[in-house]
Amino acid sequence: MAFPKNDLDQRLALVRPEDTVRGLIFNAVLTLAEKQLGPDTAARLREPLFKRSPVDFFSYSAVDAIRLLYATSEALEKAGRFSTQEDAVRACGAAAVTGFFSSTVGQTLTRLIGKGDPKRLLSNAPTAYSTLVSYGRRDYTVVSERHVRLSFHGDMQPVQFHEGVLQEALKAIQCKGSVVGTPHGYFAADYDIVWE
Repeated sequence: MAFPKNDLDQRLALVRPEDTVRGLIFNAVLTLAEKQLGPDTAARLREPLFKRSPVDFFSYSAVDAIRLLYATSEALEKAGRFSTQEDAVRACGAAAVTGFFSSTVGQTLTRLIGKGDPKRLLSNAPTAYSTLVSYGRRDYTVVSERHVRLSFHGDMQPVQFHEGVLQEALKAIQCKGSVVGTPHGYFAADYDIVWE
């Protein structure tokens, strides 16, 4: 299933001028593009937004983050690296987690959480997200022993991006599980995370 034709425009219309995303997210998406498509393509994707790579913990326009996500996922799909644009968006989300857990902050968080403790990891997700983006709110709810829900409000990223983020976060702590996102319009979604 493809994104609706006006999906990008609908999401961009929700972004306020003060909404920002840390450079780490941009760099993660660009690193994925470089690995999958080569340095020339990654540079072409970056050039409309930046002359050189952004600084990981500086804040940049959320408009640019969404534009880069869509341009990169389209390029990945067209090159046949992923069967759908949605899968490419999930891969961009996963790359963002890999970038985050490679950072000093992410390594510290991993040591604090430990391996195999998804509740501990996911209960910290609202705080982790708030260090990376300036917009939105995330709520954590325990549904059952091996099932939690994260509810995102005021977040204009596609559901598939956060599915990729959360799935890769489980993988980072060596936990097998599934993530299913349920969108509520363009600005909210619930993510049900279940593990073995």
